[in-house]
Amino acid sequence: MTEEFFGKTLASREIEAIPGMLEFDIPVHGDNRGWFKENFQKEKMLPLGFPESFFTEGKLQNNVSFSRKNVLRGLHAEPWDKYISVADSGRVLGSWVDLREGASFGQVYQTVIDASKGIFVPRGVANGFQVLSDTVSYSYLVNDYWALDLKPKYAFVNYADPALGISWENLDEVEVSEADKKHPMLKDVKPLTEDLL
Repeated sequence: MTEEFFGKTLASREIEAIPGMLEFDIPVHGDNRGWFKENFQKEKMLPLGFPESFFTEGKLQNNVSFSRKNVLRGLHAEPWDKYISVADSGRVLGSWVDLREGASFGQVYQTVIDASKGIFVPRGVANGFQVLSDTVSYSYLVNDYWALDLKPKYAFVNYADPALGISWENLDEVEVSEADKKHPMLKDVKPLTEDLL
């Protein structure tokens, strides 16, 4: 790990392209045993802009996906907010597309995420990532419970749509689910309206 990985101070930045999206620097403390981080700490992160509305419904669920190098997942927009991060020493190329109705519809943001970075993703923004390391454990803290009856409120966009301008690495070599391959192009996505979110 580099000094940049260990040397961060807790801080946040607004993502201009996608309203409501935040990127957090997470302090990671390391020694000869490995490292430790507070992945999320409400009292410290609320003053940095983490939305208090994330907690208003009293529902929290933490999901973790494990993936191998070159796996690509996404792009999915669910009807809940999420705080995503990497839970181990892996790295991903994260990509997000705003699928909400409005001026930012179709806007894209990309960044590399390791354990020293967290991203707040507002509901209606599609989330996807490509694994850059040998393996990765990708964590999603969400403010609603998964339920099959919510599936009709999901929105998707095709990860390979050239209109998005996403710079994936070695796209010809990625491993993608059949479902993700069949997601619609942006021109065919109906923007998510407030009543669906």
